[in-house]
Amino acid sequence: MTATASEASAVDTILRARVRDLYDAYYDALDDVRLAEWPDFFTAECLYRVIPRENFERGYTLSTMQAESRGMLQDRVTGLLKTQMYAPRYYRRFPGPLRMTRTAEGIGTRHNLLMVQTLIDQQPSIVLCGTCHDVIVEDEDRLRFKARVVVFDSEMIANSLVYPA
Repeated sequence: MTATASEASAVDTILRARVRDLYDAYYDALDDVRLAEWPDFFTAECLYRVIPRENFERGYTLSTMQAESRGMLQDRVTGLLKTQMYAPRYYRRFPGPLRMTRTAEGIGTRHNLLMVQTLIDQQPSIVLCGTCHDVIVEDEDRLRFKARVVVFDSEMIANSLVYPA
């Protein structure tokens, strides 16, 4: 039995809504500083990378931030919440339109991201402007990131990027 065009379209619409819900929950958790929830958005074996555009385009893997498992992401959260010292700040993430494709690995997505930081005693400033290249898969009855590669446009990134993008 083959799916009709309208059935295939309905499945795509449902899948797009689920992917959009994943991103909404992801950015809400980060913007609300619910960092303990962050690792659960990823599969157990995953890739999270924040990398300069020049390195990304040349195929280099040297990154500003990288983790290769949910456990490494949990270690990052522990470091942020318990050991690192930095001035209090708020981040807001502004994702652009989402483009989706089906790949052999899962659902490939791409969108622009602007990340703004506000220190309590200063004007807001842009800490990251770039593009996210993600792979999303079905895992334990929900969608999760198998890979998230955040490519920032500048050759330099603010040393105050302490929270995930």
